[in-house]
Amino acid sequence: MKDPLAYIENIQQKPEPLRKMIATALVIFFALVIIGVWITTFSLAPSEPAAAASEPSPFSLLWNFTKDSVGQIYK
Repeated sequence: MKDPLAYIENIQQKPEPLRKMIATALVIFFALVIIGVWITTFSLAPSEPAAAASEPSPFSLLWNFTKDSVGQIYK
């Protein structure tokens, strides 16, 4: 395999439209890889049972904290 820096220098010598096409293809490829990994994490079955329903979600805790803080400001 060629030296990575030599490969980058070779791409830098290409015309600008080709460089933009390569950059676009790489961005799309890596975005699809990230989205694929993200989706597969949703489809995996949890090894432990879900958290108890009595535990509030982080978003509800944040909402209640914000609501209480704003309520104390305008008392």
